[in-house]
Amino acid sequence: MELPIGITLGDPGGIGIEITLKALQKIKGKFIIIGNLYALKYYSQSMHLSIPENVQIIPVNGNFLKKKVSRENGKIALRSLNIAKGLLLNKYIKSVVTAPVSKKALHIAGFNFPGQTEFFADIFHTKMYGMMMVSKKIKIIFVTGHIPLSSVSDTITREMIIEKTEIGIKTLMKLFNIKNPQVGILSLNPHNGEEGDMGREEIEIIIPAIQSLRKKKYRVNGPFAPDTYWANKRDDLTVAIYHDEGMIPFKILAFNKGVNFTTGLPFIRTSPDHGTAFDIVGKGIANPKSMIASIKLAKKLEKKL
Repeated sequence: MELPIGITLGDPGGIGIEITLKALQKIKGKFIIIGNLYALKYYSQSMHLSIPENVQIIPVNGNFLKKKVSRENGKIALRSLNIAKGLLLNKYIKSVVTAPVSKKALHIAGFNFPGQTEFFADIFHTKMYGMMMVSKKIKIIFVTGHIPLSSVSDTITREMIIEKTEIGIKTLMKLFNIKNPQVGILSLNPHNGEEGDMGREEIEIIIPAIQSLRKKKYRVNGPFAPDTYWANKRDDLTVAIYHDEGMIPFKILAFNKGVNFTTGLPFIRTSPDHGTAFDIVGKGIANPKSMIASIKLAKKLEKKL
């Protein structure tokens, strides 16, 4: 029996409801949408976006504020995530698509994770997982995620690079039918560290990780200086050491076409490749393409679990 896909509506002060309603007009299937009912009806009526009759709605209590980071909006988003968690644990759904949230709003509402990626990994106590950005042409997995740039050097280890790379390779093989992926691993420092003159992370951490991965017969190359890598190269998978190293080129090359996919979980979790976009809330101009891609990818991948 086909299970419905769960969709959390994210921060009700952002564009999550708008892009979800627009996306559901384009995609057929069974869905459970989880969010604030008052906000859902408000955006539906004000932007003339119909709520599909074939979807189940699980309402979330709370008074929302448009275009603002607020504790109440964060509480609504957090309640939505916890409802999705219950649906996953009780096997009512096996995939969830999450509309954009404000991390600041979540945190002031009591959310104890850096982001939704870590929240969903915690549901099944998953230790080996990764944030992967996916488009037709580019796939990027990150060694570190939502941490300050100043913490990256002290956080990365040889083992972390090996683990994230292996998770990415296995995901491409199992879910994306790429039998022997070619992988490029990026450097941390400018110019690959200039043989240690601009940092020793390449020599002491990244290159030893690459050597270990090659011993396991993986097709891994690098480290590559990111500036020239993105101008000249496309691998089946790119391993970025830190968030913006991968996110900036991904959004330049695949914005509104890409999906944030949490890999390594026993269920499918996807999300659009953008945020709450408070500046355009209520104008009816939010682009639903990434939400559409997120729902389609969830539908496709859950069949391979």
